[in-house]
Amino acid sequence: MDAPRIPENLCGILRELEKQKVVLLLESGDRLEVKILAVVDEIVIASTDRRIVFIACNCICAVFADCTDLLSARFDLAIE
Repeated sequence: MDAPRIPENLCGILRELEKQKVVLLLESGDRLEVKILAVVDEIVIASTDRRIVFIACNCICAVFADCTDLLSARFDLAIE
């Protein structure tokens, strides 16, 4: 079985999840539910309900994404 092709850092993962809704856990402890619009260099551009936010990748501790079908397809993961 081949190893999954997961990017080396959270910015790379977020690039793969552009146009998807995710929850970001920030270093501050805040959680943001956002739609990823783009990732430029080390900056995530995302939208919340009524605003656009720009977040440095090094401020993000974790990414939560709900759709296992999407994740398994994007990262070649076998999810059962």
